[in-house]
Amino acid sequence: MSTHMDQISDYSTEPEVVFAPLTQERYCEFYDIEMDGFSDDLQFYLNSLESGMEILEAGCGSGRLSRALAAHGMRITGIDNSTEMLARAILQNCSNIEYICMDMAGLVLKKRFDAAIVAYNTLNLLENAADVQKSLSRIRQHLKENGLLLLQIFIPPNETYAAGKARTFQFQIFDAPNGGKIIKETLKSSIEHHHMALEERYRIRPLNSRDNNEDLSHFMNLLVLEYRDWIRMVTESGFSVISEYGDFHLSSFVDGHDSMLLLKAQAEQG
Repeated sequence: MSTHMDQISDYSTEPEVVFAPLTQERYCEFYDIEMDGFSDDLQFYLNSLESGMEILEAGCGSGRLSRALAAHGMRITGIDNSTEMLARAILQNCSNIEYICMDMAGLVLKKRFDAAIVAYNTLNLLENAADVQKSLSRIRQHLKENGLLLLQIFIPPNETYAAGKARTFQFQIFDAPNGGKIIKETLKSSIEHHHMALEERYRIRPLNSRDNNEDLSHFMNLLVLEYRDWIRMVTESGFSVISEYGDFHLSSFVDGHDSMLLLKAQAEQG
């Protein structure tokens, strides 16, 4: 169970709070708690896929989406460069899924797939546009003729650029597995040089003891490009765009307004 709220604020006058660094193992733990039960994106993928298909999921994380697709009769190969995430995925012991530790920019497998998925803004976690282009090209080489590419990409709307130096602040509250609450605060800074600095803060508040309170944080950079740049990289990697949506209800994508781009493309011949 979780709740969340978004707002844009200027925190330049707030006293600085020091959070302890979050280990990768704990980050994976909190990620699973946050994503537990999340399936809003599933129907987008099911609309284009069928039982029996061979599917590549690049950036599969701890296997949330891979397990859901396997439950619909698909055979999944999930790759991720995080050994901690894959360790959690393997613990689920699901059939029809093979997990491999591999960077998508260096994708080398001895099989071709009916479709490839890069879900939940995973491409935004790559360092630069060159890495995105290389990853998409490698994925294209591993698809069968007319194979499908399904993406979810974060594109900042115009209001994000207009916010200037203000930071976007979001918080969510989750039930901790052993009681108490986990408060997640996400701060997204202004965009510079096609990157948005992101800080995720976790305040762990046990049910009965303040002595076990923890305040932890995790930093990352999001690669943020304009809509036309993403489309150009997809097409230059050997794909034709079939459809674009701006939300999980499959509304048409509106450039400058929607922050989510759900994209369906097909591998071109040759």
